[in-house]
Amino acid sequence: MTQRIDRLAPFALVAVFTVALQTLSLTEFLPLPLPLLIGVGWAAVISFAAYRVSRRPVLSAWLEDTLVALGCVTMALFAFGGAVGLLLLNTAMDSSSITAESMVVMFLPSIPIAIAANVPTELVIIPALLILGWRPGTRRILLVVAAALYFVHRVWSYLTFVSDRLDFAAAEQSTTRMTAAEKQQFSEALHLDDPRWILNLLIFAVFLLAAFFSRLRENE
Repeated sequence: MTQRIDRLAPFALVAVFTVALQTLSLTEFLPLPLPLLIGVGWAAVISFAAYRVSRRPVLSAWLEDTLVALGCVTMALFAFGGAVGLLLLNTAMDSSSITAESMVVMFLPSIPIAIAANVPTELVIIPALLILGWRPGTRRILLVVAAALYFVHRVWSYLTFVSDRLDFAAAEQSTTRMTAAEKQQFSEALHLDDPRWILNLLIFAVFLLAAFFSRLRENE
């Protein structure tokens, strides 16, 4: 019974992780229950694919280590890129001559970077690693911790940041110096006091630690 639960546990975690995050992500664009169904469908696809790979030890080991490395890269983008971005925006906000147009121009490049890092991490890296890395040992603990922290990070983002969208179209047309009230509005809309970069740094550190427990080295 215990072994059966242990075998099913990673699939249950993937289901909860994927369904919850995809439902939160897509609810803004699609009516329920479509986001829920898409989440269930993707959870099934990624679970099946990861399970099939896990049946091939050599391929599984290579893919697991590769995904951990990719997790380090994506979370480094979040942690260090996000921290630098917040620092730049906060510094610009202190300028007496900053305009809304300039703030938008500075902020917009961060969006594709965030998408490029978020999409593979949320849809592939973490769900696949929960299955491929599900074996007794330190790495499994680290991967579960990384998944839990990332889950908190994404739920936090969907529930707070997404709801505070800024009217970029209007802001891009504003070439006058921002007033104190406008700066406050920008600061709140862009969450310039956002502490999520600390959480990103923690997730990066966990992935980095997991990289030291290489499955390929275990198999040598």
